[in-house]
Amino acid sequence: MDGEEIVTVLRCGGCKETVSEPYIVCVDCRPAQVQICLQCFSKGTQFGSHESDHAYTILRNDFALFENNWTASEETVLLDTLSDCGYGNWSDAAQRLRTKNKEECKRHYNQSYINGAIPVLPQFPDWSQQVYPQPLVYKLCDDPPRFPDSSVLHQEMGGYMAARGDFNIEYDNFQELEIQSISFDEDEEIDELEERLQLAVLDVYLRCLKQRGRRKMIVRKYGLINLSKVQSSNRMYAHSITDVVDKLRVFMRLLSPLEYDKFLKGVHVEKELRLQIKRLQECRQNGIIHIRNTNIYKTLKKRRQVTKTQINLLSEILGHMNDNKACQTWLQRQVVLNTISKGVTAPLPVIPRRPAPPLDIVGLPGYDKLTESEREMCASIRLVPDAYLEFRSVMTTECAKAGSLKLSQARNMIKIDVNKTRRLYDFLLSEGHINKDPL
Repeated sequence: MDGEEIVTVLRCGGCKETVSEPYIVCVDCRPAQVQICLQCFSKGTQFGSHESDHAYTILRNDFALFENNWTASEETVLLDTLSDCGYGNWSDAAQRLRTKNKEECKRHYNQSYINGAIPVLPQFPDWSQQVYPQPLVYKLCDDPPRFPDSSVLHQEMGGYMAARGDFNIEYDNFQELEIQSISFDEDEEIDELEERLQLAVLDVYLRCLKQRGRRKMIVRKYGLINLSKVQSSNRMYAHSITDVVDKLRVFMRLLSPLEYDKFLKGVHVEKELRLQIKRLQECRQNGIIHIRNTNIYKTLKKRRQVTKTQINLLSEILGHMNDNKACQTWLQRQVVLNTISKGVTAPLPVIPRRPAPPLDIVGLPGYDKLTESEREMCASIRLVPDAYLEFRSVMTTECAKAGSLKLSQARNMIKIDVNKTRRLYDFLLSEGHINKDPL
């Protein structure tokens, strides 16, 4: 009507609220115009025939076409106003725009569309003139493939005959033998129990036929005959969800192949998003609040790890500085490791164990009862004085009874490290507390 402005209000198909730029327009739902706001789009909202995996376009008109201070949406309002009201109605154009006055509207329109007109929009090539007719090539269907009967691939297909569309060996293949002797002759009289038994056998056979049909339907519907296709479909999933795919395989029968693939793709995307969120949380915990700074953080993190490794190597070599032989062996080991990293195999030298430092036994119980030589021996083999006195008493008593004491006998009596037992035995033998041979 005259004097009234007709405004088209676009509403979101999910929440029914008015959409504002930028918003999403579904491409697969054409010719029906489906608009989705950013909030519903981020949640994957589905309604009617629209699904969350449809192709889409982000509609936004906040870019400049001719002048930097004139957006595409303002250009559209200006052209629509002049088309409705006529050339020269700059006041109406400024009233609708609300961001420009009438002098700016007049100057921009005359300069961009009349006086200094430039090519309007990018020109796309005419694809209709570049289409060349090509003959259609017909070939036999290779899904499922038709392999020779004697080939290994034919055996892997489980006896499926592609030309007949059937299996060579059916499910429960000998079920027909159970019904071959059943006959229903009107002239022959049979009792009620036998008739019910025959009907029960036929009912079992009918259920077997239904099970055969169901299994064939599953095999054909999911493409389980084509072994190469099954293997390729298993390889298309990422390694991060391989364990999930194996666990969900039993639920394949509940969904169609397309729905099952969509579901697994959603699981993969969810896992990738969780991993990305974890990385973002790590960056946020380290004070990174801008995406552009994450690359710097990753570089510094790698550098810090390399520095930490170098510090560990330095502390390791400092630990072998006191022992010249251990230090030399450690350096040889590092040279061999560098050689192996370049593809050359070489045996790794074994780093000798560093001897344990002497035990500080001063002030321990029984310390005052030891001689100077006994104190040095206990400290070197890291044996407390009370234990030494007990072991000495046991060994000397046994030697007095038997007249002699062998090393093997001492090891049976004293349940400690065999090297400590040998050194203790040798020390007592040298001090004259025990003797090896009978007197």
